[in-house]
Order: sequence, then structure tokens, then C-alpha cells
Amino acid sequence: MRFFNGLNKLQTASIFPFLFCSAFIVIAEILLLIGNHILSDSAIVFENFAELFYNLLGYVFCYFITLQLTNGKNSFKAFWSVLCLAVFTTAAGAFYGNGTVYFSGIVIALLCSFLFNRFDKVLALSSTMICAILFGILFGFLIDYFDNFVMWLSERASGKGYFSPVLFSIFDTIFSLFGIDTFKEMFFYKSYGGSVMYSGEIITGAKDLFSAGYTGNLVSGYLSGHYFLLFALLGIALSLLSNLKGAQKYALIAVTVGAVLSGNISIMLLFLFFESPFLFISVLFIGALSYLSAFILNLGVGYIFNGGIAEMILYMDNAVYLLAGGMVFVAIGYFVYKLIYEKHGITDCMNIYIPARLNTFVKALGGISNIIRYKENALEVRNPKLIDTVLINCEIKENLVISDDERFSELKEYL
Repeated sequence: MRFFNGLNKLQTASIFPFLFCSAFIVIAEILLLIGNHILSDSAIVFENFAELFYNLLGYVFCYFITLQLTNGKNSFKAFWSVLCLAVFTTAAGAFYGNGTVYFSGIVIALLCSFLFNRFDKVLALSSTMICAILFGILFGFLIDYFDNFVMWLSERASGKGYFSPVLFSIFDTIFSLFGIDTFKEMFFYKSYGGSVMYSGEIITGAKDLFSAGYTGNLVSGYLSGHYFLLFALLGIALSLLSNLKGAQKYALIAVTVGAVLSGNISIMLLFLFFESPFLFISVLFIGALSYLSAFILNLGVGYIFNGGIAEMILYMDNAVYLLAGGMVFVAIGYFVYKLIYEKHGITDCMNIYIPARLNTFVKALGGISNIIRYKENALEVRNPKLIDTVLINCEIKENLVISDDERFSELKEYL
């Protein structure tokens, strides 16, 4: 329960980052497409601007999470947390020289919020800056070990026939949750994604092969399944939409549109994880099924950048299989979410207002997370064994609770 409450609090603090970051990744994808297909002579300029927008994601999360989770002069504290993230990135960059990932912004924001809420201003300012420097150096020092671990995973997943697309999907989805592209790049640009003699030269990596015109099983295994997963995420979003309210509903629309247009699903995966870790776990299995299906169907449709809807249309191959399979995965995503919601609920359940006079009654029903909905004159619950029949005079039929208690009818007004 505390874990779900914590995720709900973090998700609420991230509403604006979800909105802004979704817009940023769409802008970045548009810039990449313009540079590649329209103004190819200036492609490097557009790529640099796109990278800038991606590097801003962590700073957006860092600022707004700190702003929401701290009290008193929280604008200054949010600005300070952004400064700490910049110091962290600089310290880490001294070792590996790359940009930051958005998950770093979330970690720095949580660290700063924790210290600001527990220590006085001077101690919090100094300790957050010192921690940012030390963590940056530590991160930079450990990055080589992390890269070696990723290469080890890549070797385990590569060249395993039907198992390779499945393993690739699972590992890539986990890394994508944190905004890390290291694993997928091993398959996109290095020999883990295959090496083929094509057009008189040896080409390695699924994306490089696709760019050269290759549409064989390496593209089907490591690229095509991405589109089926996008369809499945769309189905999950359509199903989840009915259970969200207010700003969270707009945030879901934003991250879904951003994922579909750009092909970058990291921000949407983070949103789904905040809603329910069980939902994210289901995405792992759906993703594995997506990539395996694309490999079996030998779709051969890939992408050069992140695989948004524009690239799907531009590089469409086996359109009947792609669209028909896409509709199937929309349905799979839709109904898998329904199942997860019925069994485990979502963190948004914690946002329901219950008056204090009904707290004891709700607790006797197994807590607010145990309540699904009212069905006519009965209350549907997830686990009927959690109902305290000593405190509540009721009749239980499978997952339905029926009672004449006046509090039973009163609770209906708040659900």
C-alpha cells in the first residue's frame, strides 16, 4: 500500500513533465525526420537540436518533481535541484562524455526533495551539491562496468533463434523504462544485431542493415515488433483512460500521442509503471509476444530513428499483416489492462476521497485498493477474503458484497 501511495504521489508530481516531455520527444522526432528526408545537407544540425530536446527531459522532471514535493520557496529549491543535476551530468560526463537520461533527473529530484524536507536550508544546499558531485563521479566510474554488463546481456540474447526477439524485447523494455538506449544500440549498430554481406559489403546491426535496404529476419526480429508493441500500448491507453480523472487523463493522452508520433515509448512506460508495476510487467510479456509475432510473420518493416507512425507509413511492408496484427494487439492491450485492473488496481485508486466517518468501514472492506466498483446494488471487490464480516453485516457472493448497512449506500457517492 505504501509503495502504491508513493508511486501515486510521484506520478502526481510528474504531471507537467509528462506533458512537456511528450511534446519534446515529438519535436525531436520531427527534427530528425526533416534532417534525414528533407534537408539532408543540414542533417547534423537537426540531429543536434533533437539531442538537445532529449537532454532537456531530465531537467524538466527534476524541476517539477522538486517543485511539487517540497514546501516553502519551492521554486528556488527546484532551481537548485536542476543545478545539482547539471553538476551531476558534468561530473559523470568527465568519464564518458554523453548526455544525461531522464531517470537521472528523477533520482536527483527525489534526493533533493528528501534533504530539503528534513534539513535546514544551508545544510540541505551543501549536502545536495556534494551528493550530486559524488554521485556523478561514481556514475562515471561505474559506466564501463555497466557497458560490460549490457554487452554480456546482448551476447546472451543474440543468435538464439526465436528466443532472441523475445529476450531483446524484455531487456529493451526494462532499459527503456529508465530512458537508457545502450542495450538496443548494441543490436541496432553492432554485431549483436547480426552481420550480413549486403550489396558487396559487410553490414552489422539491424538499423544499419535496414538503412542499406535489407528487410530479412534480422529486421523482423529486432525492429518490426516495435510497431506491434506500439499498437498494444495504444490499446492499454484506451482502456486505462476510463479509470483516470482530470490532469492524469490529459497526461495519459499526451504520453500516448507522444509515443505513437515519435516511436519513443520510454515516457509512456514510466507513466504506466507509476500507475501500476503489474501493468508494466504485463507490457514486458506483451512486448515479447509482439516481437516474436513480427519475427514469425517476417514483417520486414523497420525504422531509422525511433519508429513513430510516420516511419511506419514511410517504410510499410506487408501492410495487411502489419495492420491486422496491429488491431489484434490493440485488443490484447485493451483486455490485458482490464484484467490487471480487476486483479490489482492502479495507483489512481489512492486518489479517491473518502470522508473520515467512512474510513473504518472502508478498512473493513479490505481498504480502498480492494474495492473495484459498484455493480447495481452490490460492491465488487478484488479479494473477498479481506472483508471483515464481524464489523460489516453483509452477504458475499464470489467477488460481490451485498449489505443493508447505510454506510454501504453512502460510500457509493464517493466511488
